[in-house]
Amino acid sequence: MRILKRCLGSIGYNKVMGTILETRAVRKRYQTLEVLRGIDLKVEAGKVVAIVGPSGAGKTTLLQILGTLLRPDGGQVWVAGKEVVGMRPREQAYFRNREIGFVFQFHHLLPECSALENVCIPALIQGLSLEKAKRRANDLLDYLGLTPRANHKPSALSGGEQQRVAVCRALMNDAPLILADEPSGNLDSENRAELHSLFFRLRDEMGKTFIVVTHDDALSESADVVVSMRDGQIVNR
Repeated sequence: MRILKRCLGSIGYNKVMGTILETRAVRKRYQTLEVLRGIDLKVEAGKVVAIVGPSGAGKTTLLQILGTLLRPDGGQVWVAGKEVVGMRPREQAYFRNREIGFVFQFHHLLPECSALENVCIPALIQGLSLEKAKRRANDLLDYLGLTPRANHKPSALSGGEQQRVAVCRALMNDAPLILADEPSGNLDSENRAELHSLFFRLRDEMGKTFIVVTHDDALSESADVVVSMRDGQIVNR
């Protein structure tokens, strides 16, 4: 509890109440292939949402649109009360860095940087001083039990440790929404269970919302909400 209080004091507590994300009639096409066919989705804050479905259903495309990494061909997306599709690219980048955290199947840590330095990057982009960024990053690494590994480069970390560092990086700017694309896809069963447990812990202790694209049955069975996709459409939730 002491570590949690220090961590929250360092990064703040950006908790969003009510609806944190909503889409209306979101569409995406690649040449003749219609990947998303009018997606309507509403996500309440403080939930772990699993997006499931067969390969090619449009799950990752939807996640990229929710994260403002990809522009839809039609429809609207609200994140934390802001409509993001109509934003200019620079506005989107600024908003994304503050309001959305990302965890990918491949951790995308910079190999030449230590765990601490990798975690600092989002805060430095936001304009935080190096001293404050390091203090905040150290608090997060401590919270996730990674202090002994803070000065190690990614190549010296286990797969589970790499993903926990990636989670720290996603939390660095206190984003209320975390988007994860197959985050446990490259982990063994023990590290997979540990990562999933961490998502629920962050939901409960920090009020974070997770939207996770996954093929992992254990995670989808434990999620607060399951969104099933097929052929570019939501078929049930």
